[in-house]
Amino acid sequence: MNRPTGPRRRYDSLDAWRSLAVVLMLAYHFLFDLYIFGVITREQLFCTPLNIMQKFICCSFILLAGVSARFTRSNLRHGLTVLAAGVVVEIGAAVGGQTIRFGVLMFLGTAMLLYHVTGRSIERLPALPLTAVLALLFWGTSVWTNRVRVTVPCLYPLGLMTTNFYSADYFPIMPWLFLFLAGTVLGGVCRRYPAHPLLTVRLPKALTWLGRHSLLIYILHQPVLFGITYLIWG
Repeated sequence: MNRPTGPRRRYDSLDAWRSLAVVLMLAYHFLFDLYIFGVITREQLFCTPLNIMQKFICCSFILLAGVSARFTRSNLRHGLTVLAAGVVVEIGAAVGGQTIRFGVLMFLGTAMLLYHVTGRSIERLPALPLTAVLALLFWGTSVWTNRVRVTVPCLYPLGLMTTNFYSADYFPIMPWLFLFLAGTVLGGVCRRYPAHPLLTVRLPKALTWLGRHSLLIYILHQPVLFGITYLIWG
């Protein structure tokens, strides 16, 4: 899908939303590093408010990636770039003693490539029924993959895990692809109503800068946070 039609632009409100997700991600991963070094307990890290914040962060990044898929000049190029970044993150995690298999960048890159192939067909579907179907599929596959365990280890990208599977960051195709596709529906709405006040509002650069550089920040932030935590509490 190598278009969009019409001028390419960014919307400050969407970048501000992504910036908020970046800030919360930095805070959450810093707390995770504190947990690794024994500064806070498991109960403190995995409390209900932080679990809700973690879900908000993940869902925001995936939804916004779907929105962006409706505006990017090339989902193929962008998807390959994000996949390469995912490989770098997984290798870096392995060097640091962490296990990451099919983390969020690997998922997002895969989702972008799948949308590159199927997006034109998906965009022809009516938005409201499609959103309802995607919501049902997201919920249904989430429940199913949490209950089912398989004996074939290589199926984990699909969401099918063995009993001993572990990944510090794990976003399989099921159920997360359906949330990504819901984001593309939202992106279609943005394309249809580009003059809506929520899209045309101008915000200070301080509120949008992080969102416009989220991929680079994601790649670099954890080594920096881990290094700071190690120097202080290691």
